[in-house]
Amino acid sequence: MDYDQRTLEDINTVLEYAKLEACDVKPTVQCIYFSDQLDNQSFKLLEVNDTVLETLTNGDRVVIRGNSEDMAVLCTKAATFEMKEAEISNSMLIVPQLDIGQDVKESCPQNLKVSKVISVMNNYYELRPCKPRVAKLKKLLEENMYSGKECEKDDQHQGHKYSFEDLLNLVQGSETEIKESLKKLQACQIEGLWRVLDFDFLTLVLNHIIQLCEENDWLSTGIPLDECCETLQELFPREIITHVIQSYADEMKSGQGDQDPEDLPMEIDAKFYSLNEDKICKFSAELILRNSGKFNFKEFLNVWEQTVPQGMKTSLSHLEGMALIDKNSVPEVIWYFPVDDLPEDVGERFNTLFKTRDKWSLAEITPYIRDLTTNKVDVGGLLTKYARASMMSGIKVFSSRKPVT
Repeated sequence: MDYDQRTLEDINTVLEYAKLEACDVKPTVQCIYFSDQLDNQSFKLLEVNDTVLETLTNGDRVVIRGNSEDMAVLCTKAATFEMKEAEISNSMLIVPQLDIGQDVKESCPQNLKVSKVISVMNNYYELRPCKPRVAKLKKLLEENMYSGKECEKDDQHQGHKYSFEDLLNLVQGSETEIKESLKKLQACQIEGLWRVLDFDFLTLVLNHIIQLCEENDWLSTGIPLDECCETLQELFPREIITHVIQSYADEMKSGQGDQDPEDLPMEIDAKFYSLNEDKICKFSAELILRNSGKFNFKEFLNVWEQTVPQGMKTSLSHLEGMALIDKNSVPEVIWYFPVDDLPEDVGERFNTLFKTRDKWSLAEITPYIRDLTTNKVDVGGLLTKYARASMMSGIKVFSSRKPVT
């Protein structure tokens, strides 16, 4: 398209009509025209928040992650943001050669610059903080769980194994969040690849460690890491023993435990661990309930108390987010219902919960939605949006706002 482009004389005439002098405006006059061919496909507009802007300003990279069937997320090193397309009523004109503010020089003589609009945009992408979508991480690692060296050549253990770089490319989450999720899943590196332990194999290793603790009075004095590894290394790889101890015990500081410091080994680098009561009790409960279906609640409590190491006390708090109790049935029953197996999507999560149970008390439902909260939306906010509150026998309960599908 040919334009009847303005000249400096035209500009000065306009200034004269506006009762302005040339010295009243900057010397560079920019005339904007539309390009013959507008390109609305080659690029997208993204509105960045302070976190992403600071990341880019510091020279760090951001990554967009997601397969073709996923909704795209943008990740910095430590945070994940959902990318949502937003429409605007005004049109945004993309003019690459346009000079703005300080780009317009003051010292040059009056001149005319022509700039072309190459695209007209009516939408952009905005960023919203979101939880990392790590359910896929759990699914990937469970493709090939570790059951011991002797099982690695079996047909059932020929599934894919993933390096950290592989997981970064497949999981929608930041590097920091994926590392935190790996820790939560109790994953470990074996020959440079990330694996989770098969539950039966984990049980076998942990039971051997607990048995040693009971035989050597390590429950009170602490587990000497080196000695424990040396005792069990003919049965299990040393790295696995260390991983299980670090997953279910806390490193002891100097002065902890009942043993006289003078009786402790003199090695400076010797590490001692104390079994974590909460983790051991929770593991014991899972071991009982995992494949038991609905279990008589009173019988479960008796069995549970007998399976934990001597001196440890079980508590119903250990069952939060892992099991449900039906106190209205006769007899009362309990069954395995882990939060980690529930959908990540908030709507789907609530739908699953209300399919499982029509009405929930605040104490019952909180462990199953706590991981969905953000800095802006707490448990109360989630319940306000996705549940209806009512009173039942003097207790506030929550039910679905819509028919459960």
